[in-house]
Amino acid sequence: MKRTVLILLIMVALISACGASTASLTGATWTVTALSGVNVDPSVPMTGTFGTDGKLTGSGGCNNYTANYTASGSNLTIDSPSSTMMTCTEVVNQQESEYLYLLENSSTYNIKGSTLTIKDSTGQAIIEYTSGS
Repeated sequence: MKRTVLILLIMVALISACGASTASLTGATWTVTALSGVNVDPSVPMTGTFGTDGKLTGSGGCNNYTANYTASGSNLTIDSPSSTMMTCTEVVNQQESEYLYLLENSSTYNIKGSTLTIKDSTGQAIIEYTSGS
């Protein structure tokens, strides 16, 4: 009896560990489709790739950036990104600045199909991505 209960507990623990994992977050290049619920200009692609090494890298539309991140379950913390300093148009600069600012406000994430949604601590969707790979 004790052995059966122990086996069931182990199975439940393993299944629970398979929830929202970094494995589904990593291994894809995510393209930003919306910031704070507003669609972004698709002609200025902003991307993010979550590496298995805890590094987020990508393009803000003009500059490349990198940041450390931690994902556990559905929780997501992204450190302040550092980026290159290329000259861009004002519109691109504004969109990129908002994106990099919102990355730092990440609190949780979920993935449904090919869509990654990052939310802030209030549960508000702040960044939406789609995956092409």
